[in-house]
Amino acid sequence: MALLMLFVLTLIGVSSINTTTLEEKMSGNTRNRHLAFQSAESAIRDAEKFIEAAILIPATQFADDGGTNGLYTLGNGPSSADAVNPDWWTANSKTAYSKTKQGVYSQPQYVIEHLGSVKQSEVTDVNIFGGGSGGGGGGGQGTIETFRITARGTGATDNAVVVIQTHYGKRI
Repeated sequence: MALLMLFVLTLIGVSSINTTTLEEKMSGNTRNRHLAFQSAESAIRDAEKFIEAAILIPATQFADDGGTNGLYTLGNGPSSADAVNPDWWTANSKTAYSKTKQGVYSQPQYVIEHLGSVKQSEVTDVNIFGGGSGGGGGGGQGTIETFRITARGTGATDNAVVVIQTHYGKRI
């Protein structure tokens, strides 16, 4: 009877160890994924700062031939397949995140695709770009330059990769 009880307790102990190990792996993977997301998100913010810092972004900065500086014209940016392919990011010299991010496998990267210009008077939704009845938003004079930003971030290992895209508009 004692041996039977010892056997049952051993099975319960082994099962608990397996469950705990699995839960530890799941929480580690979740942390790794969150780190990759935050890395890509920081690259997005850096790209937005780059766009805002340029007083007037000349069309010559955006290349049709592959954007070796990470700046592309409409239709020449990364495709969906390119954006998730690590070799694409390695083979093409892209604008890299300007600050060193600690704890990630590789530094986050981004590319910017210039989508074109929109006259501010053509914007019909007053809630776009902070409008509304409170003042100064949609409508009016000026131009809005639009961009698509694609960012890639990794977690603590190269197995956790997050690619995100956003659209950004700058009033000129």
